[in-house]
Amino acid sequence: MKRNRVYILISIIFFLIYIFVICTTYNKNRNYLFKTTINNQLKLVSSYKQKFDERLSALKRIVETMGKKLIKKDKFKDFDSIKEMLTTAMISGDGFKSVYISYPDNFTISGRTDWYYSDDYIATKRPWYIEAINKKATIISKPYVGSPGFEDKLYISIASPIYDKNNKLLAVMSSDLELGTVQKELSELFPIKNGFAFLMTSDSKVIVQSNKLGFDFNNKKVKEFLHSFSKDKKGDKTFNLNDEKYIFTYEHLKNSDWLFVSVLEEKEIFKDLNQQLFMNLISSLILFILGLGTIIFISITQKKLYDKHLLLGHFAKSPTWGILLTDKNGNIIFINKVFEQIFNIKSKSLYEKPLDTILHVLKNKKEQNKIDSFQDIKNNLFTIKSYNLVKNDKVYRVQITPLLNRFQKQLEGTIITLNDISHEKYLEKKDSEQEQILIQNSKMAALGEMVSAISHQWRQPLSTLLMLISNAEEIVEKNSLHKANNFLLRSKKTIELMNETVNAFRNFYKEDFDKREFDLIKIINEIVLITLPQMKINAIELDFKYNKNINYKCRSYPSYIKQVLLNLITNAKDELCLVLKENPFFEAKISIELKKDKNYFYLIIEDNAKGVLKENKEKIFEPFFTTKAQGTGTGLYLCKLLVENKMHGEISLSKSKNPTRFLIKFGDTKNV
Repeated sequence: MKRNRVYILISIIFFLIYIFVICTTYNKNRNYLFKTTINNQLKLVSSYKQKFDERLSALKRIVETMGKKLIKKDKFKDFDSIKEMLTTAMISGDGFKSVYISYPDNFTISGRTDWYYSDDYIATKRPWYIEAINKKATIISKPYVGSPGFEDKLYISIASPIYDKNNKLLAVMSSDLELGTVQKELSELFPIKNGFAFLMTSDSKVIVQSNKLGFDFNNKKVKEFLHSFSKDKKGDKTFNLNDEKYIFTYEHLKNSDWLFVSVLEEKEIFKDLNQQLFMNLISSLILFILGLGTIIFISITQKKLYDKHLLLGHFAKSPTWGILLTDKNGNIIFINKVFEQIFNIKSKSLYEKPLDTILHVLKNKKEQNKIDSFQDIKNNLFTIKSYNLVKNDKVYRVQITPLLNRFQKQLEGTIITLNDISHEKYLEKKDSEQEQILIQNSKMAALGEMVSAISHQWRQPLSTLLMLISNAEEIVEKNSLHKANNFLLRSKKTIELMNETVNAFRNFYKEDFDKREFDLIKIINEIVLITLPQMKINAIELDFKYNKNINYKCRSYPSYIKQVLLNLITNAKDELCLVLKENPFFEAKISIELKKDKNYFYLIIEDNAKGVLKENKEKIFEPFFTTKAQGTGTGLYLCKLLVENKMHGEISLSKSKNPTRFLIKFGDTKNV
């Protein structure tokens, strides 16, 4: 056990070290992953910013080139030609919604076929025109609302002012991009699953964004944060918002004062790493639990094996049990000292010898279905043979047990045990003698009263018999033989009735403790017959009921049934006598009823006396408990002893009063 504790302690130490290594590695990997992600994000922003720059540069070149070509043409004379060239430029500039040229006098020519100049359109007041004039260079305007008729959408313009050699403004060439198209283009250009990108002006105003994370760019804190890096050319910063961390990487566009910015959730960076940490921790915990469980299981198994081995050792060295073991082939592998002493043999001479060589000393001549060889054991794997063997004036209980494997299919060996039960047999004999003495005492206790009752009952039939014989003599003297024969028949019936009473009385007091087959009706009628005189003397009605269509033959102990029935009737009679003493006109009754259900018989004895007190219900079957002034307290105790221990039945007080009812249940041993 100490070794197992050391194993458990070592396992816990290794588990803690492993957890420490996992956590340390996780922190290093986390820092490395963070730095790597920032660098990759900067490279990614730089790469996509360059693509966006190239895209804007291409559009700016189209606008500038077209402006140089158109300024050479007269806006009125060459109107159709200018419009056609603008339409062509609009088509060639992928994404242009409109390409047009506006002159200082507000006259404007557009490449769109659905738009023509009108006096209410003042080009010089449009945002793109003003911004281009102010910067005197090609610009990308901030988002603005479209001109009349196109107010439902926001646009940005690429506008280029055109000057002559004297730096005089000749016109402004411009092309419009729909803001929604630019946003879509930005999303396709920068497809981050767990982040997004946006364009921002140098004054921290977001102009184009594909917001996937639900950012509120009007939030004061967000505006202040964006302003903090709007003047920087390139870099990265971390921002906390609503307990979440976001990583911003940014870089200025070459062709404008805009910034290209990407946003990434920090938790998404470590999501896979955190999952891996979780899986590592779970795996290590599972392995630790499995390892610890294995150690504990092995420890418990070893303890059980040790205990069994110790128990087997004590069992084998038992000073009272003789033991013999064989292997699966029937060869003797162990004999203890007690076995040697019982049969006066030497174990060494029998080791590895077949069991058949010693089976003859274990045979009991009276035993049926005895085992003659080891093959008998193999043929009856699921049968444990047990019998008594008398040896050296002692009685031994022999038990031959096949030892089967865990699947209960194959024989692994045989164990034969001998246990000295001489003392138990002696006690059983003594107990049996005591029970018989108790039964005879109970019978003798009732003898005096029964003889007195029978002698009182016989006075009348004897007087009748004497009178009948005298009458027969007189009639014979008068030669009236017919009447004489009648008197003789009546005398014979009276004698037979008296003889029946004598036989019932003799059968009751005959010592008969054997189990045999008998008719329950006959046994009960005998008890009724010998108790009837007492009932008549005491004015008690005794009734016996049963179904005449049922066969009540059974195999049991008739003597015990008589004794139990007599005790219950006598108790009922004694209680009724007390009631009659108080009330001579009371109609005292005792009822016996016999029932049969399947393989069980039920005897019900009832009386209408005062019953059993509530506090005595649990005591009435205890030895020496009595409520009678001259009682011994053995009557009901004897009933319980005989019914439960001998007849293997049940006896109970099923009702304590109105009426008092005792129920006896016992089986027919032919079927049960």
